[in-house]
Amino acid sequence: MASSQSPNVENLRNQAKSLLRAWQQHEPEARNRIYEFFADDTRIGLQSTQYVVAREYGFSSWSALIEYVPRMGYFDDIATFHIARRFEVSANRLWGAISQPDEISVWLLPVSFEPRLGAQYAFRSQPEMTGTLGAFSHQKASRFDSGEDAFWLFSMESPSSASTCLELTVVDHMTLKSVENFPGGVKEVWNPGVTAGWHEILDALEHHMTGRQPPGIDYSRLCKFYERLLGQMIG
Repeated sequence: MASSQSPNVENLRNQAKSLLRAWQQHEPEARNRIYEFFADDTRIGLQSTQYVVAREYGFSSWSALIEYVPRMGYFDDIATFHIARRFEVSANRLWGAISQPDEISVWLLPVSFEPRLGAQYAFRSQPEMTGTLGAFSHQKASRFDSGEDAFWLFSMESPSSASTCLELTVVDHMTLKSVENFPGGVKEVWNPGVTAGWHEILDALEHHMTGRQPPGIDYSRLCKFYERLLGQMIG
């Protein structure tokens, strides 16, 4: 995937500039997007279109969106989604939250397994998800392998020796075959409820570990970010 498709500030600035150009060229779609947030169109400039982009992604302001960029996920390819989050907790606290079934059941899904490499697991979802723990390394990583080499990987590390935070990376990996054969295609596999859903899951994890309430993110609007990201990737 090209770097321009990754969630970064320059990409978002370019979106705001493109919207402004489209507005100036009187394109109907651009005008509809502007009118959703501005009744008075006499002073539309770059700050205005930055605000529109931010609101479309579910944020109250451009600065709130930019601050949130490091939390956004990205695709390696059509079968692999990454998202990372930093937490100000101890290594023991984070590892316990991603390795113990009673804790995972609080913030992700009810699950049963023995916390060891190779153990069988079962997420009590509809339909039930089962498989084996393909990785289980103390304070490093746990990986839930399912059929056909698909998996959920949770890995933790310190971003730097001077950092007091820990970074958790989640990899949601399917197989190219399953993605290509999925009814509805790539956009249906990675429907925005899946990608934006990982934000909600990590917010739940943060609340579970710290008791802090997550930021007021409108997940339905955040879905639009991933709709566009997918459009760039497969377009």
